[in-house]
Formats: sequence, structure tokens, C-alpha cells
Amino acid sequence: MALLLGMASHTVAVASSPEYIALADSADNYMSRELWTDAENSILSALRLEPANFSNSLLLSNLGVVRTHLGRYDDALEAYGLGLSIAPKSSVIFTNRARTLLQMGRYSEALTDLDTTLAIDSVQAWPLRMRGLLLLAADDTEGARKDFMTLSRHHPSDAGAMNGLARIAEKENNYLNALKYYDESLKIEEDPDTRFSIILTKINLEKYSEAGEDIRTAMDKYPQNPDFFLLRGYLHKLNFRNQEAELDKKMALSKGADPKLVEQLLP
Repeated sequence: MALLLGMASHTVAVASSPEYIALADSADNYMSRELWTDAENSILSALRLEPANFSNSLLLSNLGVVRTHLGRYDDALEAYGLGLSIAPKSSVIFTNRARTLLQMGRYSEALTDLDTTLAIDSVQAWPLRMRGLLLLAADDTEGARKDFMTLSRHHPSDAGAMNGLARIAEKENNYLNALKYYDESLKIEEDPDTRFSIILTKINLEKYSEAGEDIRTAMDKYPQNPDFFLLRGYLHKLNFRNQEAELDKKMALSKGADPKLVEQLLP
């Protein structure tokens, strides 16, 4: 099952006892309900019950996910390490550990784990998407492009692939291509952040009329989203309508807009 952070996996082997199976199932159930302490207790009980069970590798991976949600990152890394000592080629464990390392801000180590998990299984969606983003942040646009193209080819319903390619196009100042990719992303998945990027790209292309129409549509869909008030203010500013821009700036801030983004667009 997919969780907020990490992947939980059913961990029951054929030879497992009924008690072990029940504890593993309970852990999965607690994780799906985000009852992290209860999940940890169930996993530890299962590990104590059958310490030699090979399925413990995935139980330990789940333990790492649980402890990450509890904010106990070092304990999570210890659990992943124990899991890898049982199953050193588990793509699930490497992927989950990469998620935890990202939470810790240890990007270089996370990238190493992403490389490892993709060497085991080269078409995993989340590792491809995240490695692409990390490579793009490191200015490795060709490496990022390769990952996003692979993601698009094997997971055509993943909007992140189109978003990644759009970011690359923006980095290369190719705003027409960026707009094309963002539009494709929005067709795959409705998302306010993608709408924000589309509008900002149209403003960069001086398509002010289209941008204005898109802002109205976005505000109808997301009336409490501060970013669209900010974009409307930015568009007012570009059209020398400073009073309206200032009003939208205040409205965006009152709705919780990121002050850094506000300062960037409406200093």
C-alpha cells in the first residue's frame, strides 16, 4: 500500500505462524490509518516472535517508514540497515530509505539510494521522478531529461514526468515547450500548482490576456488558494495597475501566501 511517506509491503511468508501473520496484518492496518506507534509495536512483536523469518526484511522496511513518520530518523535508518542485511537487493528498502534521507536533507545519500534501487528495477515511478528532480537541482539537465522521459514512457499517467520536462524547458528558457508540457501534465492530473506554473509561463511569454482568463478559471476552482491572488496582482503590476496589485498582494498574504514568493513577484 502506498503511504504518505514510503511503501508498506505485505510481509507474510508461507511458513509464517498465524500469530506472525496477524501481527504483520495489524501493522499494515495501523499504517494505513497512520497509527504509527501501534504499527511500531505490532512490527516489533512480529520480529521478536520469528527473528529468523526472511519476511522480516520487509517488516524492517516498514519499521523504517513508521519511525520516519514518528520523526525518529536515526532509528529508521537503523531499521533499513537491518532489513538490507537480510535482503541486500531489496528495491523497496532502498526506495524507502531514500525517502527518509530526503526528509533529513541528506540529498547526496538519497541520490545514491535512488541510483541503487533503479539499478535493481529501472522503471520505478517515484525513484525516477525524484532522481530527475535531484539531478535537475544539480544542473544535470540531460540526466534529469532521461529520467523524466523514461518515467513518461513507462508511466504515461504520471503527471510528474510532464512537470519535470516542463521545468527543464524553463531552465533552458524554452517557455513554449514548457507550456506544452505543463498543459499535458494538467490533462493527466488536475493540480493547482500546475495551473500556477501555466499562468506564470504565459505571463513570461507576454500572453497576458490568456493568463488573465486562466487566473479567473483557477480562482473559481480554488477560491482560497493565495497563489492565484498573487498572480493576479503580478499581472496588474505588469499592466501598471499598482493599486489593484497592492490589494491582491494584501489578499494573498492574508490567505497564507509564501512571503518569499510574494516578495519575488510583488516586491
